[in-house]
Amino acid sequence: MRLIRLGVGLLLVLGLLAGCTSTPSVVTDYDPEFSFGELTRFRVELAEQEDGNSLLISPFTLSHLQRVIESHLASRYESAGEDGEADFVVRYHIVVEDRLDVRSYDQRYGFGYYGYGPWYRYPYSHGPSPRVYRQGTLIIDIARAEDNKPLWRGVAEQRLYDGLTPQEQRQRLSAAVTEVLSNFPPVR
Repeated sequence: MRLIRLGVGLLLVLGLLAGCTSTPSVVTDYDPEFSFGELTRFRVELAEQEDGNSLLISPFTLSHLQRVIESHLASRYESAGEDGEADFVVRYHIVVEDRLDVRSYDQRYGFGYYGYGPWYRYPYSHGPSPRVYRQGTLIIDIARAEDNKPLWRGVAEQRLYDGLTPQEQRQRLSAAVTEVLSNFPPVR
């Protein structure tokens, strides 16, 4: 009996830990008329962060992000360098914004002083509980080099947590780049 309890407890802990590992949500969109098989050479342009919140992002993080994008694409395409002839141009942006999450919860079924349960007649509940959190968005745009016609866009969003070191932030950004660019070129 004790082994069963221990096994169930271990499964619950593993389930909670698996739920805590968060991957960014990724959405992509593309021009269905374009033949992506024609692309052979790329160029990554420097990010221009203009928004006030985005100015808080370190230039070292932006240069790291550019290197990750270049190395990921270089495994499938030829790099044209900064001024070389390219078939497509890659632009990236990072947006950090505050968002509001409003939730309400009911303590009637909680674990109060007497262990209130469904038999407790007085519904003791709190009203909405607003929480402000930071949301990070990575946007990668791919356009045709000759006329800047948009071809493909990938967006990754993830909730940001305070207390991350710059190295941990870069690891998360690298993972987000990998998630987004794994959908390029689109499969029809």
